[in-house]
Amino acid sequence: MSTRRAFPSRSVALLAVASLLLTGCGRTSREQVFSSGPLKVVAVTESTLDINISAYRRHTTYVLYLDGEKLSDTGFATLLRDPDAANETIVHTEAIALDPNSVLLASMTRDGRQCWSTRLAVKGAVAALETISKGSIDCGTRTAPPGWRALFDESSNLLLIREQPFQVHPLAGYWYPLWIEGDVVALYQEQKDRERLIVKLAGISSGQTLAEQALPMAKFAEPELLNASAQARQHWLFDNFSVSLAPQASITLRPDNQLKTITPELWAEYQEIDRHNRAEDAKARAAGEAWHKAQREELMRDEAARERRPGD
Repeated sequence: MSTRRAFPSRSVALLAVASLLLTGCGRTSREQVFSSGPLKVVAVTESTLDINISAYRRHTTYVLYLDGEKLSDTGFATLLRDPDAANETIVHTEAIALDPNSVLLASMTRDGRQCWSTRLAVKGAVAALETISKGSIDCGTRTAPPGWRALFDESSNLLLIREQPFQVHPLAGYWYPLWIEGDVVALYQEQKDRERLIVKLAGISSGQTLAEQALPMAKFAEPELLNASAQARQHWLFDNFSVSLAPQASITLRPDNQLKTITPELWAEYQEIDRHNRAEDAKARAAGEAWHKAQREELMRDEAARERRPGD
């Protein structure tokens, strides 16, 4: 029986970096993972012994080389053409080969305030960087069917990325991709405000809903799909739903489905947790707004005092 989840926080990469600083001795290994013309990508893996658990923790970042020279933070910012990257230390946390001439990157500032997902491509002796998304949460890829990558933008909308030929398809909403056939994708989403779980078929290029199946959250447990593999997601879909694309798209719950259910008592407990979380969020927002208001009023008082002060 699954527990209710919130949107994942942003600091996975930062926590990994911090853990390396707080643990014991270790070693570093380098592996070339991509090479095409003037572009080369090297994975740098730091293995640090954590004496608390007597095991190694591994953290991998990526170094980019152009024409045999390491691409500096300034050089990357220049290719990125984003003022927020200027004068920043850039950490590349993900590098995925898309084709023989391009790589998909996830990059962030050292302090984690900004992140980017980009496509770095080389044509002849020229390198070009295409920004796919920018945010302040997490610009790394998520689980997707083979040949595809999934990203979420700053507004938590899904970006489906086709590797070859490279294409980006935005789909509104925080959906988990389950399966892709041609131009149709099967998606899953939790709609807490409407107390239901949704599995639907959508057109990738059009973004239009073709068919959907709604399940009441008061009866069905949320499936463990967040960290599930692409294969496990596909199995979950076809083990529990009948899917048809022709002559008309449809998706229905199978009579022999294996979905887990919850009791009315557990649903009441979930509702109480949600009410508590919403109340705490409201209190935090109110406290933040009050702090900002106090800061603005203090600045206004200081400004007024300077204006009254002779000789200033």
